[in-house]
Amino acid sequence: MDLDLLRTLVTGISMGSFARAADKIGRSQSALSLQMKKLEEQLDVEIFEKQGRSLTLTAAGKTLHDYAQRMLELNEETVAAVRGSAIMGSVRFGMSVDFENTWLPATLARFARSHPQVAIEIRMDRNSALAAQVDRGEIDIALIFSNEKAEGAEPIAELDMVWIGRPDLSLAADEPLPLLLLEQPCVFRQAAIKSLDDAGIKWRIAVTSPSLGGLWAAAEAGIGVTVRCGVSAPRGLTNIGIERRLPTLPGIGLVIRHGHKPITPAIARLREVILEVLHENLPPEVLQTSADALPANEERLSK
Repeated sequence: MDLDLLRTLVTGISMGSFARAADKIGRSQSALSLQMKKLEEQLDVEIFEKQGRSLTLTAAGKTLHDYAQRMLELNEETVAAVRGSAIMGSVRFGMSVDFENTWLPATLARFARSHPQVAIEIRMDRNSALAAQVDRGEIDIALIFSNEKAEGAEPIAELDMVWIGRPDLSLAADEPLPLLLLEQPCVFRQAAIKSLDDAGIKWRIAVTSPSLGGLWAAAEAGIGVTVRCGVSAPRGLTNIGIERRLPTLPGIGLVIRHGHKPITPAIARLREVILEVLHENLPPEVLQTSADALPANEERLSK
């Protein structure tokens, strides 16, 4: 089957319309419609059916879409594995503790499968600590939360900070809000306190922890509420800010920090894998970097 036709189908469905898909692919909407007609002719089935003014997938279309996703993933994995077999060396990778149980396993699995000759050194730490380690040359590349406009900080996405706690958390209306916070320095801690002060809401620090795991444990125990991004919240905890009428929090940038040393092929490929994972797990409207964007400062790539 023609992978270009399958890619158009998957892109159109993932973006919600072929008009938006046409902009992303760089072709006219009529050209994409012709591609879908060709796909139907090849398979001798109807892929779409009209429901009101919109088109939806038929049962055959849904089956095709599922297989198309798997075929495209296998195709990309094959290409990466063949190219990656020639990449050797090592890479020192830092990732915020927020992603330890979410994006880290997916990133490592994908990179290791396609680049078995590359040795990976992983460091999980707080965002400020990882940024400092990158600046000191102790880490080659790191994925962190930061609003700092620093050299070597590549903006990837803009996410919302939210109030996270147990859905059944009991909060007395006349008592100060119990906060669960990381030790200073912490941009989430600063945002939580400032937003409450600006809204005139009383608060108290119920738990201070040097680790994110300590905050999640306290939140799961129902001791109070913390502030992070919803993408890192463990199962059982949720955004309770709207229901509890807590103040709106600022956004936080998700960035890839690069070191000052030359970007090797291994580092460049790890960056691409990080972007692939993020584009699969974050809504398009929050992303600021294209999945197929060239590595930052590409002229620094070592040959």
